[in-house]
Amino acid sequence: MRFVIGSMSKRKIEVAEKIIRQFFLDTTDMSVEGYASVSGVPETPYDMQTYMGAQNRARDANVHMPGADYYIGLESGLTERYGHIYEEAWSVVLIADGKEYAGYSSGLKVPDYVLQKMNELKIEHNEVMTILEQEHGKLANDTWGNYSGGILIREVSLEEAIRNALIQIVAPQVSFFKKT
Repeated sequence: MRFVIGSMSKRKIEVAEKIIRQFFLDTTDMSVEGYASVSGVPETPYDMQTYMGAQNRARDANVHMPGADYYIGLESGLTERYGHIYEEAWSVVLIADGKEYAGYSSGLKVPDYVLQKMNELKIEHNEVMTILEQEHGKLANDTWGNYSGGILIREVSLEEAIRNALIQIVAPQVSFFKKT
């Protein structure tokens, strides 16, 4: 069974492989590889752009790496809910028959401190995070880690998004996902 992750990010590939191995325990002949897919969305996508980025990554991998059983696109981005800004992750899994399955993670509230800096400096989230990491040092190698002082890391959201997409495919026949 061949899986292509629409990214060359070591973190995304390793997270995807971890979750894939949890869901496909009985598979002995398995490969997981990355492909430098194009997301087609801004560096920090917002709302629907995050889903579209994951979808674009899976589809781009499918076009350029034919023959895989599964293509997985992952994208993190910001969304507004109930007057607050959160960072969440989306995963789109494209299977060989052309069906797509999407899942997303819970979101972590972007700290007010970060949002204030974005407003003050009139620049995007990723640019503010680069400045803040230079000023304060990196607490972790990702935004969630820097938000939380290293207690939560972005892998949590990536794992959840992949699980929420894959369960729709691998759920047992008794599950409501398999009911028609």
